[in-house]
Amino acid sequence: MKILIIDDEFYIVEDIRLNTDWDKLGISEQYTAHSVPEAKHVMEQLPDINIVLTDIEMPKENGFDFIRWLHEKNLNPVILLLTGHERFDYAHSAIELHVQDYLTKPVDIYHLETTLAKAVKESKRRNVYPELFQINPEEEQPESTIEIIQDCVRKNLSSPDLNRQLIAEFVHMNPDYISAIFSKKTGESLTSFILKERLKAAKVMLSTTDYSLQEIGYRTGFSTPSYFQRQFKKSVGITPKQYRMEEKVK
Repeated sequence: MKILIIDDEFYIVEDIRLNTDWDKLGISEQYTAHSVPEAKHVMEQLPDINIVLTDIEMPKENGFDFIRWLHEKNLNPVILLLTGHERFDYAHSAIELHVQDYLTKPVDIYHLETTLAKAVKESKRRNVYPELFQINPEEEQPESTIEIIQDCVRKNLSSPDLNRQLIAEFVHMNPDYISAIFSKKTGESLTSFILKERLKAAKVMLSTTDYSLQEIGYRTGFSTPSYFQRQFKKSVGITPKQYRMEEKVK
């Protein structure tokens, strides 16, 4: 397993290179670059690099320029971003360029190693089915990160513990990152989407089944019957019982 670390600040690259437990991660070869042109040269010499950890803001060409270049060259390493901003403001570009995750500076080594471990798993998955992960920069991917998140929500609605942390573990991404890209791409928060899907499923059950209101609340992941009824009335304008009665009249 090979990694390329890119940052124009030398001490950041060295801190990562010297303090990460590469043997534990199974990353046997580490390469470094301090600019996009230098990174391009490394990739041209070593196109089989598995993971790229790149800073975003660098002089002249930035990290996104480099990722676009990788796509143009049909190179598909797992991409991780470094950013100096606590709040991730690059969500739209990151999801369009199929970035796996991001880390904020100063880099916490434990968090870095956890993120790299997920990247190693993702790289191995891509090596088994490479045809599924070829990126055509001219086309929208058939199954985007957003679609994966939405599918995860719909398949786990019955869990009252369904939240961004659980979804992040499922898609192997940072919770803050998936919240940011979801809001940026869909225009609604992940929490709002989860609630909307719970209520949509509840409406179907109220219309098509004889389940009790308590059972429907349980099956759609509401922690208590009162919370289910309160959220349903707030959203729909009537109680679940009234909604069921109206649906039977139709």
